[in-house]
Amino acid sequence: MTFRKAVFYNPLGNGGLEKKGKGDCMETGFREGVDKDLLSRWGVDALLVAGADSLVYLFNLEFPFSTQFPEKPVLVLSVKGRDPLLYCPFEFRRAALDQGWKAEIVHYSDGLQDPWATAARTLSERINASGAGGITVGCELRRIPEVFFAALREGCGKARWKGIDGPLDDLRSEKSPAEVGHLKEAAEQLEYGLVGALQHLEGSLEENGYTLAEFCERIRVHVYESGGTASGLSAAAAGTGKTLWYSLPRGKFIPGELVRLEASSRYKGWWAVTSRMITLGEADALQQRSFRENMLLRNRALELLVPGTTGAEIFHAVHDLAASEGIPFRDEFGLGHGIGTAERESPFLSPDDDTKLREGMCLVLAVYTEGPGRELICVKDTYCLQAAGPLCLSAYFSWDTLYEVTGFRSAH
Repeated sequence: MTFRKAVFYNPLGNGGLEKKGKGDCMETGFREGVDKDLLSRWGVDALLVAGADSLVYLFNLEFPFSTQFPEKPVLVLSVKGRDPLLYCPFEFRRAALDQGWKAEIVHYSDGLQDPWATAARTLSERINASGAGGITVGCELRRIPEVFFAALREGCGKARWKGIDGPLDDLRSEKSPAEVGHLKEAAEQLEYGLVGALQHLEGSLEENGYTLAEFCERIRVHVYESGGTASGLSAAAAGTGKTLWYSLPRGKFIPGELVRLEASSRYKGWWAVTSRMITLGEADALQQRSFRENMLLRNRALELLVPGTTGAEIFHAVHDLAASEGIPFRDEFGLGHGIGTAERESPFLSPDDDTKLREGMCLVLAVYTEGPGRELICVKDTYCLQAAGPLCLSAYFSWDTLYEVTGFRSAH
């Protein structure tokens, strides 16, 4: 079987790389803020990175649609002492250049029969040329197909391979001040997007002509207007979908109903997620009580969301409180997760995660309980762990009470 040769893209018209002095190179290609000695710390001579979220974290390269096309690999090979190499589809090369990538780009067209096979051959050639005695390559083993990895090992007979998924997860879990700033910016953009959509809902309350799908679209539009660079999930859980963890938004808002609004978005590759609870009109006594029960469990989790505890300890404490108070806690969803260049990443606030929480970790707290009609109640916020207690990155104002949509925009 033969494959069409991939193309070495030359952004500067001089043979593929910017002219440099003797011995000069882009080092690792890592973005500012990433330890340039990371390869030495991990005991490897090279890194092969395949995850879309890892490309953002290590190299500041965001390709928003790459996760939707697993058959189209996007890879970066970074070798000590050599310029890094980006292997990507033809349509992504301009995005890489626009984001400041100055090193080699190997791109392929949609007509390439098997881009993973071509990637194995291309990267094998580069790895073999990097050390006569063979080098150690750190690789995201969870992110690459087994067939591709087998071809790499066959093509690089002298190379040694080391999985770096665990160390990379651990590195990403603790955020620098600049990374916390990215997450705060993303969270605020999403919050403004949701509040902007709520303002439109207030203005259309008398006509009651507002559909759930239109509301979700308005969240997306307002996120972009606030500076967001990509949208994710937008869902309004009401009507037949109010008891489900996720359902497509169908129908219109119904007066008197308890509604859960969920959304996610990105800012330059850094994620934000939110969930807010509203009622159409004034909330009744049962809705208010159910919401207060949710806040009781949420506040218990916040008390324990400090460095030194584990996700499992927090989960069990909330579970025990719910049992003692008779609160319908939906424990199958866990209590939350880390967030960064992935929407969900370690650590996890779940019964089986014994990771010790550390200062600088950023997590989404998400406590699900049931309302009087078995509606799922959840308020999601992003917190940065600090010695003095968790710092909320996402609240435009307090969501500790139910938001009642009554037709008055002054509520904002």
